[in-house]
Amino acid sequence: MKSYSLQKGLGWPDVLFGLLVFVAAILIFLPLIFRSSPGGERTKALANAKSVVGGLLAFKSEYGAYPCDATRAILEEDPNDQTLEDFHLTRVGPDVLPSGTSANAYLAQLIASDTIDTEKVFFAPDVPGTREGDGIMGSADKLLAPGENGFAYIMAPNGMPLTDTKSYTPLVLAPVKGPGEHEPVFDPKVYGGKLVYGLVDGSSSVVDIDEDGKAISLGRKSFFQRGRDSLFGTDTPVVKYPLIPTP
Repeated sequence: MKSYSLQKGLGWPDVLFGLLVFVAAILIFLPLIFRSSPGGERTKALANAKSVVGGLLAFKSEYGAYPCDATRAILEEDPNDQTLEDFHLTRVGPDVLPSGTSANAYLAQLIASDTIDTEKVFFAPDVPGTREGDGIMGSADKLLAPGENGFAYIMAPNGMPLTDTKSYTPLVLAPVKGPGEHEPVFDPKVYGGKLVYGLVDGSSSVVDIDEDGKAISLGRKSFFQRGRDSLFGTDTPVVKYPLIPTP
């Protein structure tokens, strides 16, 4: 007498259930995979740095300098005073720009002047304490408020703009932790050991951050090396730091 081994096959309900479980797993874990990689956030930071630099170049073309104390004085003039020179320039009066000398205060001039129309490009993804701007920009305490800008801004001393710039001179940087003894300290954990920066030629790029938090340019030299042949020429770079609340 023959004996048979009976094997029950998978029916359509079983196959469909398995597919649903597989799809659900992808939807749950795929965002976590992307968030765990610095590549995607760094790419967004590079795009934002490029947008900010584009605004800085347009602002300089209109106002004659990158955002500085002198351009702030122009923006804070009475917008209804038709006796002013260069009346075509945008002016907002004294109560719109944030006070102080932070990167937020200077970069907010790009929005106040209508050069950039959104706070979102100042967001540096994954920098602790930062967030995308909420779009509320009508007052000094709301325009590019603390946490809505993640980029440091490079100027010359005494509220002056950089003037001896080359195509490869950096203007904005992230992720910055704060001032060091001789130069800024950057966070190597945010963008996979890379510093994101925007250049005078309108592009953005990256350089390495070493274990001490220093930015290292080509030739393994300090990014903030001084001298005529440095990134900043005869200018003395002064870093203005973003206002970032402690997480």
